[in-house]
Amino acid sequence: MKARERKRLHAACRAIAAGYPELQRRQGESPEESARSIEDEMAGFLGAVLKDRESVYQSAGEALQPLMLLFDVALLQVCDMSHFGFRHAGGRARIIWPCVHLPKRPRPNDVLYVLTSNLAHAMQAFRLLILHGFESQARAAFRGVVEIADLMIMVLADEATYRAYVTSFEDGKTSYQHWKKHLSPAVIRASLSKFEADDRISLPIDMTQEEIRKDNYAWLSRFVHVDYAAHVMAAHPSHPDGQWQRMAMLGNVGEISKATLAHSLVYLWISLLRLEKLLFEKHGWDQQRGDRNRAWFRYRARALDELFLAYLPTFWEEDMPPGA
Repeated sequence: MKARERKRLHAACRAIAAGYPELQRRQGESPEESARSIEDEMAGFLGAVLKDRESVYQSAGEALQPLMLLFDVALLQVCDMSHFGFRHAGGRARIIWPCVHLPKRPRPNDVLYVLTSNLAHAMQAFRLLILHGFESQARAAFRGVVEIADLMIMVLADEATYRAYVTSFEDGKTSYQHWKKHLSPAVIRASLSKFEADDRISLPIDMTQEEIRKDNYAWLSRFVHVDYAAHVMAAHPSHPDGQWQRMAMLGNVGEISKATLAHSLVYLWISLLRLEKLLFEKHGWDQQRGDRNRAWFRYRARALDELFLAYLPTFWEEDMPPGA
């Protein structure tokens, strides 16, 4: 603890002594001693908790392989899109909706950067949570990834959704009504289901995109809603060997972590396939050139396909935990 923070802690304890003298008396120590006691507990008890976080993180990267390899390649694809949007933010050539008359502000290139940047942020937050053993919180965080990915697909697929997304209002009530009518997760999901039913992508697995999305929604909702069972699951995370951990405050990486990561990966895969199809077939990315042309983006996409096909089917067949 730095000197400035230590002074603030001591001042807080002196204020307690002045405002709650009986509470201070029961401690059997001076305000300065109470401040030092809190400081010692932070260094000792809380320090041990934080050290445990470091230990979990160091072992989690290996425990979650090769799933984490797949996730990081997917994250690389999203960061590539974001960087590509950023580099073209000030350029005249549009990298989305090149032949459509759209509002000049915000510029379409900026819109792509904003969407992909937020998607990259959300994915990194999920990654940090899952690697630190906070599976329940990671599962909740991935719902944000889903909402941004779904929205991004529809912004690129449907001009009306694009226009709704870039329209803003100063009045809070009007803004909420606009969001509820055009951009809420329920509305976007319904639009996405209809769009994908009309423009299917062939998948080399025995599930349609709609089935994958519904399965993912169900998995993310399981144990996320606030009830006792959900909190019990979060408080006693499993070890990699499937045994439950008793210490309530410490997260851990186990079989449920792998299952959540696998569900998330399948969702990211179909979303990236859809985004790639839209960007190249609808928005002319096959004509775009940069430091690395878009053909390299497609090369990495095919590498990701091969990684998925090599591992995920095996995971679903062999490694899913009971009841998942």
